[in-house]
Amino acid sequence: MKKVLDFIKNIYTICKTWIVKNGVEGVAGLIAGLFLWMFGYKIWAGFAFGVFATRNWDIAKAYIKSLIKK
Repeated sequence: MKKVLDFIKNIYTICKTWIVKNGVEGVAGLIAGLFLWMFGYKIWAGFAFGVFATRNWDIAKAYIKSLIKK
Protein backbone atom coordinates (compact mmCIF):
# COMPACT_ATOMS: atom_id res chain seq x y z
CA MET A 1 0.00 0.00 0.00
CA LYS A 2 2.86 2.35 0.79
CA LYS A 3 4.38 1.74 -2.64
CA VAL A 4 1.10 2.63 -4.32
CA LEU A 5 0.80 5.88 -2.35
CA ASP A 6 4.41 6.78 -3.14
CA PHE A 7 3.74 6.09 -6.82
CA ILE A 8 0.63 8.27 -6.82
CA LYS A 9 2.50 11.08 -5.04
CA ASN A 10 5.32 10.82 -7.58
CA ILE A 11 2.89 11.04 -10.53
CA TYR A 12 1.13 14.01 -8.90
CA THR A 13 4.44 15.81 -8.42
CA ILE A 14 5.47 15.18 -12.03
CA CYS A 15 2.13 16.48 -13.35
CA LYS A 16 2.21 19.53 -11.09
CA THR A 17 5.78 20.39 -12.15
CA TRP A 18 4.86 20.00 -15.82
CA ILE A 19 1.85 22.32 -15.46
CA VAL A 20 3.90 24.94 -13.63
CA LYS A 21 6.67 24.82 -16.25
CA ASN A 22 4.23 24.84 -19.15
CA GLY A 23 2.43 27.89 -17.88
CA VAL A 24 -0.99 29.19 -18.71
CA GLU A 25 -0.30 29.36 -22.44
CA GLY A 26 0.69 25.73 -22.76
CA VAL A 27 -2.13 24.28 -20.69
CA ALA A 28 -4.70 26.57 -22.32
CA GLY A 29 -3.36 25.60 -25.75
CA LEU A 30 -3.82 21.92 -24.95
CA ILE A 31 -7.35 22.37 -23.59
CA ALA A 32 -8.41 24.69 -26.40
CA GLY A 33 -6.94 22.35 -29.00
CA LEU A 34 -8.81 19.37 -27.61
CA PHE A 35 -12.13 21.22 -27.49
CA LEU A 36 -11.72 22.71 -30.96
CA TRP A 37 -10.81 19.32 -32.40
CA MET A 38 -13.83 17.67 -30.75
CA PHE A 39 -16.14 20.23 -32.34
CA GLY A 40 -14.60 19.86 -35.79
CA TYR A 41 -12.47 23.00 -35.99
CA LYS A 42 -9.32 21.15 -37.01
CA ILE A 43 -7.38 24.11 -38.41
CA TRP A 44 -7.95 26.22 -35.29
CA ALA A 45 -7.10 23.20 -33.16
CA GLY A 46 -3.81 22.99 -35.05
CA PHE A 47 -2.96 26.53 -34.01
CA ALA A 48 -3.80 25.75 -30.39
CA PHE A 49 -1.70 22.59 -30.45
CA GLY A 50 1.11 24.64 -31.98
CA VAL A 51 1.12 26.89 -28.92
CA PHE A 52 1.14 23.80 -26.72
CA ALA A 53 4.02 22.23 -28.67
CA THR A 54 6.02 25.46 -28.61
CA ARG A 55 5.80 25.65 -24.82
CA ASN A 56 6.86 22.01 -24.49
CA TRP A 57 9.72 22.58 -26.94
CA ASP A 58 10.94 25.49 -24.80
CA ILE A 59 10.94 23.21 -21.74
CA ALA A 60 12.80 20.44 -23.60
CA LYS A 61 15.33 22.89 -25.04
CA ALA A 62 16.09 24.37 -21.62
CA TYR A 63 16.52 20.87 -20.18
CA ILE A 64 18.93 19.84 -22.94
CA LYS A 65 20.93 23.04 -22.56
CA SER A 66 21.23 22.40 -18.82
CA LEU A 67 22.57 18.91 -19.55
CA ILE A 68 25.13 20.23 -22.02
CA LYS A 69 26.43 22.90 -19.65
CA LYS A 70 27.17 20.33 -16.91
